[in-house]
Amino acid sequence: MLKELLQKTFIFAAIIILAVFSFSLLWVGMTPEIMLVFEIFILSFFVTVIQHFAKQVLSTYFLVNIMVEYVAISVFVFLYGYFVGWFFKSNWWMAFVYVAAVYVPAYFLDMAVVKRDINYINAQLEMRRKDHERI
Repeated sequence: MLKELLQKTFIFAAIIILAVFSFSLLWVGMTPEIMLVFEIFILSFFVTVIQHFAKQVLSTYFLVNIMVEYVAISVFVFLYGYFVGWFFKSNWWMAFVYVAAVYVPAYFLDMAVVKRDINYINAQLEMRRKDHERI
């Protein structure tokens, strides 16, 4: 439930931001701030696509999946950032720092939500088992 609530909140916020900046684009034209917002939306789309394909293709080892996904996303963020002017060849390592700053907290939040869901399901199964034993 918490995960769905957060997802819906973030999607709603993204739609609001995109709508506001789209109207700003029509009203004042392309500014660096508006361009940055659209660049971030494009980047997030491609990162989501990479994550989707990584989850379908990678190995059964969880830690290997996380590391390969992190490296793939970091490399993509660097390449994308390099082409749109966020990074230079001299500070390529910043892409890995930026991705970690987003990826690590999101990963631990997801783990906490999954653990809570697992505990809830286990509690429901235990209650059902006890009810079945009484019958």
